[in-house]
Amino acid sequence: MIWPGNFGEFEMVKGGYKAINARRVAITAAVSTIALLSCAAHAQVAATAASAAAGSSGAPAPEASDERPTGEIVVTATRHAETLSKVPLSIVATDQKALDDRGVKSFADLAKLTPSVTFGQSALAYGTGQTNIAIRGVTTVSGVPTTGVYIDDTPVQTRNGGSPSLTNPYPQIFDLDRVEVLRGPQGTLFGTGSMGGAIRFITPEPSYRDVSIYGRSEVSTTDHGAASYEAGVAAGVPIVEDKLGIRISVWHRHDGGYIDRLDRVTKQLIKRDINDQDSTNARIALGWKPTDTVTIEPSLYYQETSYGDADLYELATSHGSDLKTSISRLPQTHWDRFFLPALKMSFDFGGVSLISNTSYFTRKTTTVSDDSTLSLATFSGYNYNVPAALNNYLAYTDNKTSQNTFTQEIRLQSLNANGRFTWVVGGFFTSGKTNDEYGGADPDLLDNLNFGLGLAGEPPAASVTDVLGFPLYQGKYSNFVQTHYKDVQKSVFAQGDFKLLPRLKLTAGVRYTSADLTYDSFYAGPIYGTDGSLVAHAKPKSNQVTPKFGLAYQADTNNLFYANIAKGARAGLVAPPVGNGCAADGANLGFDPLQPRAIKPDSLWSYEIGTKNRLFGGRVTTDISAYHIDWNNIQSTLFLPICTLPTTFNLGKAKIDGFDAAISVKPIRGLTVGASVSYTNARYSESQPNGYDKGEPLGVPPWSVHLEGEYDFSVDTREYYLRSDFSYTSHDNRPLDLTSPLVDPNLPRAPATSLLNLRAGMRLSGVDVSIFANNVTNSEPVLSLGHDTVQSQVFRSTTFRPRTIGLTVTYRH
Repeated sequence: MIWPGNFGEFEMVKGGYKAINARRVAITAAVSTIALLSCAAHAQVAATAASAAAGSSGAPAPEASDERPTGEIVVTATRHAETLSKVPLSIVATDQKALDDRGVKSFADLAKLTPSVTFGQSALAYGTGQTNIAIRGVTTVSGVPTTGVYIDDTPVQTRNGGSPSLTNPYPQIFDLDRVEVLRGPQGTLFGTGSMGGAIRFITPEPSYRDVSIYGRSEVSTTDHGAASYEAGVAAGVPIVEDKLGIRISVWHRHDGGYIDRLDRVTKQLIKRDINDQDSTNARIALGWKPTDTVTIEPSLYYQETSYGDADLYELATSHGSDLKTSISRLPQTHWDRFFLPALKMSFDFGGVSLISNTSYFTRKTTTVSDDSTLSLATFSGYNYNVPAALNNYLAYTDNKTSQNTFTQEIRLQSLNANGRFTWVVGGFFTSGKTNDEYGGADPDLLDNLNFGLGLAGEPPAASVTDVLGFPLYQGKYSNFVQTHYKDVQKSVFAQGDFKLLPRLKLTAGVRYTSADLTYDSFYAGPIYGTDGSLVAHAKPKSNQVTPKFGLAYQADTNNLFYANIAKGARAGLVAPPVGNGCAADGANLGFDPLQPRAIKPDSLWSYEIGTKNRLFGGRVTTDISAYHIDWNNIQSTLFLPICTLPTTFNLGKAKIDGFDAAISVKPIRGLTVGASVSYTNARYSESQPNGYDKGEPLGVPPWSVHLEGEYDFSVDTREYYLRSDFSYTSHDNRPLDLTSPLVDPNLPRAPATSLLNLRAGMRLSGVDVSIFANNVTNSEPVLSLGHDTVQSQVFRSTTFRPRTIGLTVTYRH
């Protein structure tokens, strides 16, 4: 997200404030110098059965091959089930056991351990639940996301119209077969919205032969915070062997809070540990194989998450203390619930498989935010100490959204993954409706305005209309918006792999997508300069063609070299009206603030080379890729300098250069060490009329590193292990460009961050008991920083969860 100076918000994503004043770091690094730093330890995880991987994604299982390394995870990123080291793509794949070993409970946890992936949370007053994700530096918060998010074969990413509640949903990490992070554009097989990459949460298939049980429970305590706990169980049971099976899971987790609420005036404690979180999910999947060539699998996935308050704390009241405090007048709650019923069917015949995936995703969210300090700072110049006349002043936002999306995909693909020619063709259709209601309640706005008038030596006003030109909508709302989106996409796609030689493979694919968006909105309130008569309607359409070309050379069983050229794209969108209050901004930037604006589609081309290697009999594995990306017509959000409301523009072009490299080494029996590193240099490649200079960074930290180690040993009949995980992101040390009108001098660049987690445990007969310490050093960097206006001294931030120590028990059968 791009935040201008006078709105005063910078978002830190894994090591760098994502803001226009984050200048790029000029760093050069030859890929040859990191030739020994490869194949992510994430990829070297416990074996996952090929049949399970195929069944979970609808892809046919790989045929037996002497060249397939044993104990390696199987992925379906190409729509065929293949072992990870044989896939000519940059992928990080992690199964449930590896996720448990690392203590991963959410995608935010996983992102910290995955270089080239940044996952940030806003520090705005309304930031509860608002997150943003980037892969290889490709991110904005407008319109269709740049990263595809999939639960099995259903895309669940959310079109963002600017609402704080409309961000991507992410499944909680429990009872997953694996998580695949695909780096680089996936526009051919996964479609519009996967221009930076895709994240796939693959669930386990029903059990057809064996009973399987998985359980996990945990208790922990956080420094200066409340206790946390969780419990979950999953079971797969064959009902009729090889014909009918089922899998059921249920899980709940409570994360105790660690931020205390203080009275805004007296600074006395009101409530401790306000930012607790409760998460529940459940899933049931039924599998039926009426014949050896037909599989039918209906499923239902449910998840609900609620936040007691935002993970935001005030710097002034928290400075110099381990305690984190908030001065919000009311709980800034967030609630998010979704259901995902799906039906997956496959029919095999004559060396070909016909696969159908049908789903209906429905989601509701609510967010309540305290906007008191924002309103005070905007209308009366409030700085930090609240004037006595406004001690009880309260302004807040109530945001409600709903999303309903039907998705249908049909694929026809070859079954023999080892044949000379493998292929997949298909069609995709999705129709989604999103409703968003955003009400900024400010019932005592007149008192606020009159206080500001008094400071200016002017007489008090009789009404809000006398000052702002329009009354409060319904006597309550300074701004009120209802928005309705209908998003329809239709695609056809094809991709083929042809072996030019026994070890040389050519890949070519293409996808054509037609996107139709219907937009209707209603605006009211003095912030928008309307009494309710502002109604907007637009129906933009766009078409995109996203080809892919690749060449892969499997030199021998242990060494793969590849090169890929691929296009990624997003559909166009609508920039809503911003109202009469932004007339001056509209005049300066050349747009009508009372009319919706069509924003053009943006697209990119990615050029990538890579290699995957197994050395010294498999004791060393490496994975290296380097890339260059040209990004055009970028859809980006800009907070307007004068009225401070957000809107969207196509902000020209950018270039991104970088590499991902990782290594896993087994130097002695029982010891595995791994390192992964990524470098991202993302910057605008041309100057923009709105103040963005050529070379201005896109706000992604340049360096990201993850180190891990595990030592397994036995005493008598018991197995023990010691494990550590360390993550680091770099600091951008270039000075702020204080000559830019879009730079807030009060917001320094983000510091470098580091996070150390430790775990020790015992394994016996399927039971794993471990103790852990997360954030061992109690690191508390300013992960995001914001204030309401340039003049406001009320600074808010987020940080890592303080040191947390606990006990985990898992069971697998």
